[in-house]
Amino acid sequence: MSGASQSQVFSGIPGIAPDMTPGDPAAFANMGKEEAACARLFTRQSGEAFAHIPDTPTLINSVRLIPAGGTHGAADDDLPEFCRVEGVIAPTIGFLLRMPTKNWNGKFMMGGCGGPCGNYLEDRVDPALVRGYAVVNTDMGHKGTGWLFGFNNLQGQIDFAYRATHLTAKAAKEIVAAFYGTRASRNYFMGCSTGGRQAMISAQRFPNDFDGIIAGAPVYDELGDSPYFIEYNLRANTAPDGSTILTKDKIDVLHNAVLKQCDGLDGLNDGLLMDPLQCNFNPATLVCKPGQDPAQCLSPAQADVAQKFRDGARNSKGETIYWGIPWGAEKGWVNYFGWVSPTGQQYTGSGYAITGYLGLSSGATGGPNYKVADFDYDRDPDRLNLVGDIYNPLNPDLSRFKARGGKLILFHGTDDNNIPVEASIDYFRKATLVNGGEAETRRFFRLFTPPAMDHCRGGLGGGDADWITLLENWVEKGEAPDQVIMHHVTTPAISVPRATEDYGGPYAKMARYPLQPGSYDRARPVYPWPVSTRYSGKGDPALPGSWVPAKPR
Repeated sequence: MSGASQSQVFSGIPGIAPDMTPGDPAAFANMGKEEAACARLFTRQSGEAFAHIPDTPTLINSVRLIPAGGTHGAADDDLPEFCRVEGVIAPTIGFLLRMPTKNWNGKFMMGGCGGPCGNYLEDRVDPALVRGYAVVNTDMGHKGTGWLFGFNNLQGQIDFAYRATHLTAKAAKEIVAAFYGTRASRNYFMGCSTGGRQAMISAQRFPNDFDGIIAGAPVYDELGDSPYFIEYNLRANTAPDGSTILTKDKIDVLHNAVLKQCDGLDGLNDGLLMDPLQCNFNPATLVCKPGQDPAQCLSPAQADVAQKFRDGARNSKGETIYWGIPWGAEKGWVNYFGWVSPTGQQYTGSGYAITGYLGLSSGATGGPNYKVADFDYDRDPDRLNLVGDIYNPLNPDLSRFKARGGKLILFHGTDDNNIPVEASIDYFRKATLVNGGEAETRRFFRLFTPPAMDHCRGGLGGGDADWITLLENWVEKGEAPDQVIMHHVTTPAISVPRATEDYGGPYAKMARYPLQPGSYDRARPVYPWPVSTRYSGKGDPALPGSWVPAKPR
């Protein structure tokens, strides 16, 4: 039925009832090969098999054949025809599996979600589907937005922490094998943010799930990242009367001063810092002098806030709790302006409600009663640690993943204003100590820190790269990634309302590689940490060949 104009639904329609078996000619006599293969996944025989996957009781709720061209207009008009399977793993882990009916490349890719999840975000793994992959996403055990799902719900927290990712991978592999009659030759994972945490959890705790993993900007401290980074910066930038200290109109003053001091360190003054961690800027140099135009300088309090943003969270003793933001990322600091006052009531959908609903859920100040101002940086880190370990992928021992031949690509943009890039650098450094030193670790694990890249993608420096091909070449050809080409894409991504059955926000068309000519204005190489990138002194800076590796940090 590859030429169908609309999706064919097999779940519960007359003639294709669940009690029919694959051998029943009445069920499949009038079907094409693709329809029959898809429909058989909904039979009683298949259902019983999936229900008995070890530790992974699985129920298929619906099976559909989706014609080529997708269901979201221009946002997925290049998708192939695929069998769409939606199901649940007991008790409440939802998953969406899509398998191309033609030209399957023999491989499987799982995509990660973001934030609190509660939806599939299947558009994030569309770049793999168009390449012929069978792809799956999970809602991580709940539906909807916000963190309320985890409030006094231990099962929901465990599913979100690690169980949903692992069991979805197990169930999807079995369904893929049933559909194609053979198992996938390679199994991969790709995700960023919460998806990056899923990726690192898989490498550390379930090393046999995937042959290769792409982990972007992982949440290493699920419960701590909000109070130590986002909430800390919000509080640092709020005066006792609730007003904002470092205001939006001073961002350009600060950013331009940073560029003046550090832009040329990479060999080119172009408004971008290729190695921002080498910039030792002091915002106190911008404090207003007598007679100076106050619009062109900072007050002492504003300079202090800027330094706190860079230094990261501290307790009352001045001890470092968390990393700050590298210089050069000032344009993104507006994320911390104009939010709910730290003395105000928080709400379910806020990005930092996780602290109350999952981290400090007990007591009079827990759950929906939590306020940003409640967090005590001397007392509460230990409280978060009571349950944080179920979420946090902090174990640097990757020996089991290495031993099974796994390959791990970790990337983290230096301008990330959600999760500090130094969290990934710290993890990588620890991993090199535990896994045989830097040279030995680089045989299976490499870190890239794209300059001026935002959270997961985008940014002034360029945040789009062909991570999939990089991983494929490493796993399948033994070609280790000695560089990644980061593209500064100028063509806005196509975005349309998501189908109601898929949940979540707009459906976006993620970059397809190779990129179309004219869709980006520059491309630069980024080398594996600790090597940075420097302008060669000749050639067009917009071209990768004009850049060379710099001396390791």
